[in-house]
Amino acid sequence: MSRAAKRHKRRMFCEIVHEGRPQRAIVIDVSRTGLFVQTAARLAPGTEIDIDLRLDSGGEPIRLRGSVARQKAVPAQLTSIAHGGLGIRILSAPRAYYDAIGERAPWPGTARRTEAPAPPAAASKPRFRVRVKQTDGPRSRVLDVAAESEERACKLALREVGPGWEALGAERA
Repeated sequence: MSRAAKRHKRRMFCEIVHEGRPQRAIVIDVSRTGLFVQTAARLAPGTEIDIDLRLDSGGEPIRLRGSVARQKAVPAQLTSIAHGGLGIRILSAPRAYYDAIGERAPWPGTARRTEAPAPPAAASKPRFRVRVKQTDGPRSRVLDVAAESEERACKLALREVGPGWEALGAERA
C-alpha cells in the first residue's frame, strides 16, 4: 500500500490508550490518514486504540481513534538514531486535528477501503508472516497478513508495502 497522504514532521507528546491503560509516547510525524508514534508499546496490527494528543503545550488533549497499521521494533542500542514505534491509521479525529496539521478533514464515508477495519470474514483466513525486503536497499520488514495461501499472502504484503519491495517468503503464523 503506498501512502496517499503527505506526512508532516511534528514532535509532540501523546498518550496511547489501549484497554484503559495509558502509555506515554511521542508523535514523530502526522498526516491526514495516520501518524507514527515513538513508543515502547507492542501492539499487533489491527489493534484499535485511542490517542490523546496535545496540539500545544498548554491546551487540552484531543482524542483520536486509530488502528495499528504496523509496528517498527528497534534494538535498544539504536533508539538514539532510529525510532521504534507504531504506525497508526486514523479511524476518527476531531476537526481540530486536521486544522492543526494544515489538512482538510476527510468527508464522512470517503475513507479508503484499506483504512476501514478488516471485515469479519478475514478473521477466518489463516495468518502468515511475510518477509519482504527493499529491491535496491538494505531494509526488510515482516508483515502479518490474513490470506488463503502463502502465495496470496506474499501478493497482499507487496500490495501493502508498495513498489520497490520483493517478497522473500511466507510462513504460517
